[in-house]
Amino acid sequence: MPVFAVTYHYGPDTDTRMEHRPAHRQWQAEMNEAGTILASGPLDDDPQPGGLLILSAADHAEVEGHLAADPYASLGVIEKTDIREWTPVFGPFAQG
Repeated sequence: MPVFAVTYHYGPDTDTRMEHRPAHRQWQAEMNEAGTILASGPLDDDPQPGGLLILSAADHAEVEGHLAADPYASLGVIEKTDIREWTPVFGPFAQG
């Protein structure tokens, strides 16, 4: 199954994001348990706070569907989302 690298670029409303971080982390944990999120975590704040998620999905549309269920999506704390298909050659996510 294809692997996708998703980059979240967070907006300036840090208070709302931090308030809802437990729900966001719970969503990530459930997606990880299901085998959809392979890895995730925050990026440093330079130049802008964000997060990186590595997902396994059939296609770009499926990734978008999963991301729509992230509690952060409905709160407006994500300023921009980049979704790119990624072909890992080495490491735990490499495929054949």
